[in-house]
Amino acid sequence: MPASDLNHNVVVRSLANAGWAIIKEHYSVAIGEQKDEIRRLYIDILAESQFEQVILIEVKSLEPSPVHQFMQMVGQYLVYRSALDYLNIKTPLYVAISEKDYATIIKHPLGEYVMEQTLKNPVPLIIYDPVKEEITQWIPPL
Repeated sequence: MPASDLNHNVVVRSLANAGWAIIKEHYSVAIGEQKDEIRRLYIDILAESQFEQVILIEVKSLEPSPVHQFMQMVGQYLVYRSALDYLNIKTPLYVAISEKDYATIIKHPLGEYVMEQTLKNPVPLIIYDPVKEEITQWIPPL
């Protein structure tokens, strides 16, 4: 099982503070028929709202190299979303990033261009304040 992101627990607490229940951490998705060809992916959080809406969340920190980490974030999101689609799992997948990371790279012209022009469907984001441990923005809104 992969290691948790540096801000994993902060995101868990932020979700709880917003009324979300954590159903499972390190949600596993497996693709492949034979034992030796199975590829397993682990998405950080499976959560449910008080209104019974279920989502998957991958937690990302874009430090110490924001551009490199942004490239990894976009690639990881695309692979996870593709695997979910392949398995016909329609659960929304979000990436949780801090307000600082959002301002540093997503709102930067490079990030904006990738999210708005290059990707057919931009990466859904949860923006959180790690100090207050609260969700500050959902993109797109829930």
